[in-house]
Order: sequence, then C-alpha cells, then structure tokens
Amino acid sequence: MIKTKIDKLCEFLEEKERTLDECASFLKEDKEKLEEISKILESLKILEIKYRPFGPPVLKLLKKLPFVEEKIPRYDEKYSFNIHGIEATVYIYISEEKRPFYHLHVDRPGPYTDLFLGFIKNEIAKKISFEISYFSTPEKIQEYFPMVKEKIKEILSKYFEENLDQLSGLVFSDLYGMGPLEIFTGDQNLEEIVVNNSTLPLSVYHIKYGWMKTNVYIPSEEKIANISSQIARRIGEQISISRPILDAYLTTGDRAAATLYPISTSGNTITIRKFAREPWTATKFIQNHTVSLDMMAFLWQAIHYETNIAVTGGTASGKTSMLNVLSHLIPNYQRVITIEETREIILPKHIWNWVPLLTRKGGPETQEITMADLLTTSLRLRPDRVILGEIRTPAEAEVLFDAIHTGHSVSTTMHADTAAQLIKRLLEPPFKISQTEIESLHLIIVQHRDRRRNIRRTFEISEIIPGAAGTLATNRLFIWRPRTDSFEKVNNPRRYVEEINLYTGMTEKEIFNDIEERKKILEWMVRKKYFELEKVSEVARYYYNMYDELMEKVWNDKELETEGIREEEEIGRMERKEEEEKIEKKAKRKRKKEK
Repeated sequence: MIKTKIDKLCEFLEEKERTLDECASFLKEDKEKLEEISKILESLKILEIKYRPFGPPVLKLLKKLPFVEEKIPRYDEKYSFNIHGIEATVYIYISEEKRPFYHLHVDRPGPYTDLFLGFIKNEIAKKISFEISYFSTPEKIQEYFPMVKEKIKEILSKYFEENLDQLSGLVFSDLYGMGPLEIFTGDQNLEEIVVNNSTLPLSVYHIKYGWMKTNVYIPSEEKIANISSQIARRIGEQISISRPILDAYLTTGDRAAATLYPISTSGNTITIRKFAREPWTATKFIQNHTVSLDMMAFLWQAIHYETNIAVTGGTASGKTSMLNVLSHLIPNYQRVITIEETREIILPKHIWNWVPLLTRKGGPETQEITMADLLTTSLRLRPDRVILGEIRTPAEAEVLFDAIHTGHSVSTTMHADTAAQLIKRLLEPPFKISQTEIESLHLIIVQHRDRRRNIRRTFEISEIIPGAAGTLATNRLFIWRPRTDSFEKVNNPRRYVEEINLYTGMTEKEIFNDIEERKKILEWMVRKKYFELEKVSEVARYYYNMYDELMEKVWNDKELETEGIREEEEIGRMERKEEEEKIEKKAKRKRKKEK
C-alpha cells in the first residue's frame, strides 16, 4: 500500500483534533500547501477546518477509514511487469478448486489518498482534453500517451512528492485507459481478459496455464458499462441500452467485445483479446514446438517463391500469428500491401515498401470501407504481395481470387478445421467459388489449438492438387500426431515442385537441397537464440542480399554482425510517414470545408 502524506495526516488526526501548525510540523510540510490539501479533504467531508479569530486553524477528522493491507498468498510462480509506470506483480498458485489462480498485486494508495485522487481526477479531466484523433494510429498513441502522463504527473506533483510514477499511472489508467482492465494488458503472458459480471471475478487466459480466475472484481454493473463506454469512445463508437453490443478493434491491436444487460442476462460483459506486443517469429515457433524445423524451412521457401497460401484453423488457434511469421520472411525488395480490420500484421523494418490498409465502419458523415473495397484498391497500388487479414464474406473471397489471377502473390486466413474442409467451404454457399479459381491456391496451413493441454500446433500442411474432370484433391505434406505431440512428413510435394520448376528452372533435387539449406539456417538461428523480430528479419535480409556472407556465418557457427537498417530503407520509411501526414492534413481540410 502507498501511504502518502494525506493518509499520514488523517491517521495523525484519528487520535484527536490538531492545529494546522502541529500537522505541518509532524509532516514536515509547508503550511499553505497543507491548508490547500485540507480544503479539498473538507469538500470531500473527510475532515473539518475550524478557523479561529486567534491562532492557527484546527483540523478535525470527520470520517475514519480502515487501512486494509493485501495478503500475499503462497505461490508457485511469481513475475512482475510495468505498465504506464505502474509496478505490478503476479502470483500464481493452485486454488482450493485445484486449478491455477492468478493473483494480481499492485501497490495502491491508502483510503484517504484514494478519495483525494478521485477529486483530482475531475481537475485533470478538465485540463487534459480527450480527442478521438489521439487514438487514430499507434504512432499517435505513442506520441499522446507520454504527453498525457507527464501532464498528470505535473498536476499530482502539487500534492505528492513520492510514488509519482505509480500514482500518475493509476490515474491515467482510470481516465484514459480501461480502468482495472488496463493493468492486465501489460502482462505479456495473457491473451484474453474477461469480465462476465460484477459478482464474478475477472478471468484471464494465460499462455502457460489457460483460463484462470483472478482476485480482481469490478465493483458494479455501472462501472462495467462505464469501462465499455470508455473503450467505445477510443474508436468513435458508442454502447448504450439502444445499442447494447460493441465490437471494437483498438488501434493498439487489441480487440474488445462488450455486451450490456439484458442482452447478456447475467450482467454486463467485456472481453479483451490482446494483441501480442512481441510478435511471434519463425524461430519462436520452432522453439515453442508449434512447427518443426522441416515444416518452417519448407514454408520459408514457399513464401520466397510467391506461392499463394491460406492459413486456416479455429478461433485463437494461431492463424494470424502464422501469417505474421511467414510475412517476416518476405524479400525486402518487394512491395507489400496488408489489408486488415485492425493492425495485427507487423512487418519488420527492412520491408520498407509496405502499405498497411484498414477497414472502417460507416457513420453519419463517414463512408464504410470494407475488405473488398480495400482489396480492389490494393490492386491499383502495384503490389508484389497482398496479405489479407481474414476472409469472411463472398465478396472478399471473389476479389481475393481475382487478385491471384492477375499475378499477385496472396496470403490470407480463414476459419476451417482441415484443408479438405476449407475447400468444401469455398465451394459451397455462401462463397460458391469455382474449382478453377480455388486451384490458384497452392498451400493450405491448418493451425490447431489443443485446449486440454493448452498448446497450439500446426496441424497440417497440404497442397491443392487439380484432379480429373475439374475436381480438387489435397496432398498432405506434413501432419501433427497429437498422441506423441510430434510432426511427421507424410508425402513429398508434387504440384508445388512442378510450379517451382516451371517458374525458376530448379530441379526437384535442387528444390529439396534448398529446403535443407534453409533448415540449416533456422537451426543456426535457434542455436544462436535469434528469436526477436528484427534479428530474424536481419537474417532474412542477409539471405536475400548478402547470401555468401550469411552462409559463411552459418557454416562456421559465427554470430551475425547486425548492420542495422540500411539508410535508404530508413529514408523510405520517413517518406512514407510524411506522405501519410500529408494525406491526413488534406482530409482534415476537406472535413472543415464540408462543415
């Protein structure tokens, strides 16, 4: 618990009434500053100031509040993290229900300081305006959040000298974050944060332990509704009794879903699906046993030679993560267009010729921009690659296959549990894609989430084989054996080898030798612990631009001397940023004219 001078003052007054001079001497505080604090506490009906014609004012405590210290449980695992300057510690232990329990500990202000901060929050809200545009891009958030935190710290410094980072972080989370949920977003081990109602504890999905109850409760249904409204404000949406469902993609990459009573009959709900702040990479996938070395080496070659790939699987099976991993291995000299509902695809810095496009919901003054609209637009931007976040509608699927037929390399995700099921889904209503169009997809990667063991695996890699009389078949190349938790190569690729041979002239032997060489590189990367995105992408850049230098490092088991990002790549990024700023200024001028 954080005991500030405000708590110490009120504790001092619990014994008896005291003069302002006595209190100032006890706290070693300036009398004028202490009187200002006392006036705020008087407005909160915590104490009374008795002014006398002669002598200093007398302070009398009106409301005695208990100091409750949080008990730290015996734990099996402990780790800490920091978010917005708030130091948080997680204790995980086995509960009476014989399930892992998530105990979040944060040093919070004492009871008197807590009430005092409630008053100060109103002052802060008046001084620091809230603009939706501040949340429009990740770059704006990175610029806006530190500025707001500094202003909050500046205001609090009038009353507090110690624990300013912690206090300002807590105030920031309440006013501009997601309240009690905001702290949980700082834990990189969490994938989901869930509020079912005010009577049940907040629950989380942990990458190691799966679903767990926590020690945190949201105090009321009204508070849950307020947090939902706060989330909606970030993206210019609203949630109310007349519009009781919110499905929001936040600029941070997180996805928020909320419902209000009586749509959710047990109470108001919020679900936050967290976006991984540290992206998955090929080497992390291998280390985590999500894929085998052979599978990743094969997929690296496939992405290099521009095969069209669909990643499928169930909800939260790792489809987007796999798409991200593959996109990191794209040659850095190619132009890439990504199309998503929210920014989940993160390309490394060396792929500088990248245009990320996002959909937009329609409103009274704004036009709706769909995936299909952006797909059509992307074909006019002269891309080498198009990466589509997820196919959901027939219109999106139709434009996607049009893009493939116009000579663009395309990667996407879609819901299906097997390769055969994906083909069946595309053939049948509502999609009704013709067999000849589906043929243009080369590979299907199936991701699987085993909820019982809390693991994710690449369940299957298959190629699509055009059959007789226009039929389609699949050739399973790799599969995952759940019983032994092992991967197995079941067939050699046929159509894939023919396609690579047709467009590169490589023989079958050369193709397989090339895969083996990439496998050696990946083994070396894992051995050298190259797990971070920029390190993995640097190896890819070496492979495409300085092949001999890279292979010399691999064969001699030497460290890669990271040269950093080339100057021209950085210039390209700066030019792209300037262009985006120009477009935004132009749009603002247009909106002003329309008004």
